[in-house]
Amino acid sequence: MKRLFGLDLIRTFAVVFILCIHFFLNTNFYKVPFEGYNLLFQASLRWLVIICIPLFLMLSGYLLTRKKLYLNHYEDIFPLLGIYILYSIVAIIVRAFYFDEQQPLEVWVRDIIIFRANGYSWYINMYIGLFLLMPFLNIIFDNLKNQQEHNVLIFTMIFITALPGCFESHPYHFFPDWWMKIYPITYYYIGAYIRQYQIKINKLLAVALFISIIMIDTALSAHFSKDRIFFNAVGDYGSILILAQAVLFFLIFYDIEINNKFINKFVSFISIMSLDIYLLSYATDMIVYDYVMKKIYETQQQIFPYFIIIVLTSFGMSVAGAFIRYEINKIRIHYENRSISNS
Repeated sequence: MKRLFGLDLIRTFAVVFILCIHFFLNTNFYKVPFEGYNLLFQASLRWLVIICIPLFLMLSGYLLTRKKLYLNHYEDIFPLLGIYILYSIVAIIVRAFYFDEQQPLEVWVRDIIIFRANGYSWYINMYIGLFLLMPFLNIIFDNLKNQQEHNVLIFTMIFITALPGCFESHPYHFFPDWWMKIYPITYYYIGAYIRQYQIKINKLLAVALFISIIMIDTALSAHFSKDRIFFNAVGDYGSILILAQAVLFFLIFYDIEINNKFINKFVSFISIMSLDIYLLSYATDMIVYDYVMKKIYETQQQIFPYFIIIVLTSFGMSVAGAFIRYEINKIRIHYENRSISNS
């Protein structure tokens, strides 16, 4: 497919949102008493940016729904693994030389193999399986006869993954919950569905609904977190409320076009390097938050005004590192092509 601005914009939002959600992970948001308007506002921001992973998964469904069962599909997994290994090695270097973490070589190699060298690599661990299943998922989707049958597929996936996901944190489950961890397939099929039928929605209504759901998320958090630390009353990426937010956000932006060369180039640039930025941000986050927690942090309320500076610092470092990798790879490809043409 030729590059579509709306999809690049969603991917740019998604990678920025990932670095934002890691602010709460790397500070003490989940460890301090949930009280006051400051923490309430932080919670609302958390519920805004938690749609990061669902957006990536819907993009996969939208872009890869035409993938067929050919050998070259499986060959495409190797660049993904190469990028993962590269940034796992970068993470190991930071852990070993910046944080003086000493491990035998076989331990570092094992950590790469089991997706522990890079603390953010759980997504790669999950995505490998989804990637391998894509041709078979597409066969199911393509062989449904009409929109009604596709609707049944989507609602079935929501019923077995998203509804129980909303009650995951509660002591009583209202729905059977065995299948809820396959929520990536739900998002994949929603992305495929949006591409198939080019779903349109009133964007002002979608924005209003999106904001309303965030307010509901925040209100539930405040209610269930009273006199305690933050309690996840809504659920995580697979929850029905998060799913509704992610779908609304996707529908707001996926078909947007902007005729500004600078904006298009910048958004395309960040989109192309989004996986690099995401994986490299583990190393940059370690460095940035080590400094923040030792030199700046006093309370969770006090650190929040630094939120934008902290996130942009880690983001900027990740973009710079990703750009270097991208340029080196371009040079490598250039010389490979020259050697082939000269042979």
